[in-house]
Amino acid sequence: MIKINKFAYMKFQYLFFLFIILFSSCETDFDVNAQWQDVTIVYGLIDPNNEDQLVKINKAFLGPGDALEMASIADSSNYNPSDLLVKIHRIRQQSFNQYDTISSVTLSDTILDKDDGLFSTDNNIIYTFKKPSSFYNTNSLYALEIVNLISGYRVTSQTEIINTFSFESLNPSFEWGLYNGDLPDSLRFRTKNVEWQPSTNGVIYQLDIVINYIDTIEKSLVWSQPLVQYTSGNMSLKIKGDQFFQFLTTNLTNNIPKQFLNLDLVMTVGTDDLNTYINVNKPFSGIVQERPVFSNINNGVGLYSSRFTYDDITGIELTNGTINYMINDLDLGFE
Repeated sequence: MIKINKFAYMKFQYLFFLFIILFSSCETDFDVNAQWQDVTIVYGLIDPNNEDQLVKINKAFLGPGDALEMASIADSSNYNPSDLLVKIHRIRQQSFNQYDTISSVTLSDTILDKDDGLFSTDNNIIYTFKKPSSFYNTNSLYALEIVNLISGYRVTSQTEIINTFSFESLNPSFEWGLYNGDLPDSLRFRTKNVEWQPSTNGVIYQLDIVINYIDTIEKSLVWSQPLVQYTSGNMSLKIKGDQFFQFLTTNLTNNIPKQFLNLDLVMTVGTDDLNTYINVNKPFSGIVQERPVFSNINNGVGLYSSRFTYDDITGIELTNGTINYMINDLDLGFE
């Protein structure tokens, strides 16, 4: 059994516990004295650009005692790792409902450090594997198989993979100009158009702009752009100068002198199943509060899908005009 750093898992863990909460909140009619049933909850996103692939496997719990107290007990939500055999098979479809297995990998149980909170902090178990880039191919499917060696119960799912992404004509050595004081007032805030080619199996795209700066130490601020859904042709997103400066004003203060460094771009691409999961769980303000639960897990509940994180564009600098506006007009302590 190995340990991994928790920071590689923070977003993954947040989405998993969000799914548990949503799953639990939708079960409004049940008998606390009903016969016990093993319900497997799965959350996994295969990302070929990450070294460690993570799958979270838990079980639903129900009992006559205090639910909060039960949630703090590891055995209430964790399987004994020795009771599970977890594999991912790379498969190729030959005909309708007929598949050939190209290769397989057995996942190892891993303990992740977890902060204190509602759920048990003991034995926070995930399942992980590492594979070279050659393992991932958009012409293959990736089938998850979880076998309970005690009961013989089998939980399955499968996903397409996303393993490529590229921006269109984006040179990180070119400065971004988001403000030009030499233009008339109505034209001074400039717009940067970011374009990219759609990825195979990619349906949703989210661009994060990482703003790097120094105050007492080097820090980063992440400006997440709206999700963009693929329709047809090449895709694009407009980065507006006035919105960029408004984001800085909202999220920074002027109590510490700071120096702007540069920008990094991180694009995350998701599959159709991930898009459906996000749409189903969007906040809404209607009178009827019940919402459907999306699951693509056979004999269980949860989400098993793919995403691709592209983070090769780094060190983008801003024009002198943009930097001067940040220093002289924003009152945020930039020097």
